[in-house]
Amino acid sequence: MADRFAGTEPYYADYRPAYPEAAVQDVVELFGLDGTGRVLDLGCGTGRLAVAFGPHAGDVVGMDPNPAMLDHARERAADTEVANVTFVEGSDADIGQRNLGSLRLTTIGRAFHWMDREHTLTRLYGMTESGGGVVLFGDDEWLTRGTADWQDAAYEVVGSFVNDLPERTGPMAYEETWADVLRASPFSAVETRRYDIVREWSTVEVVGYVLSLSFCTPEVVDDIDAFEWELRNRLGTGPFVQRATVETNLARR
Repeated sequence: MADRFAGTEPYYADYRPAYPEAAVQDVVELFGLDGTGRVLDLGCGTGRLAVAFGPHAGDVVGMDPNPAMLDHARERAADTEVANVTFVEGSDADIGQRNLGSLRLTTIGRAFHWMDREHTLTRLYGMTESGGGVVLFGDDEWLTRGTADWQDAAYEVVGSFVNDLPERTGPMAYEETWADVLRASPFSAVETRRYDIVREWSTVEVVGYVLSLSFCTPEVVDDIDAFEWELRNRLGTGPFVQRATVETNLARR
């Protein structure tokens, strides 16, 4: 997974959107994060969730296989003066070999699809204290699934520079949801919550977001300057409105 995002790290840090504060606060209340307990943010990327939960936990461990992502995560923690977050290199395959102690909560944001899901949940169950649990954060990737005109335009431009571009599908209904995966695990009391949000993107933010995607990295795009010029020229001036739903899937031990 680290190699898939090589070159995206600064774009990922600056242009991937934050999760709704309401979603974070609901998790804090549901799992009794009162300034105590350990939180693991697995697949932490540039640390958005790890830093968001820092003020509510005893300590937070952010784990990701990409060292450059972790450098940005440390910068985020320093910039926001969250001092109880530690970032370590590793993936879901490493959690059994790390001395992570007892976990109140594990958060996974926009990364669960990269993991060995059954194995990861079984491992985490054995590391989670009674009453604790796991929360999967996610929302749809708009370049391939959005239906707005500006999203259509962005997809067409990307397609002229990227050979191996995922099919544009629009909104999708999956036969197996993350809630189903959690129900098949040792965890119980599975719950899904949804948060309807409206995001506004500038042209610069759209370009930066697209370059943060694993299939459109700066290493994949042959002429990055031409790509950025074409995308900005095609989009014109913003803001560009995205209506989205952020979903959390929660389960308890």
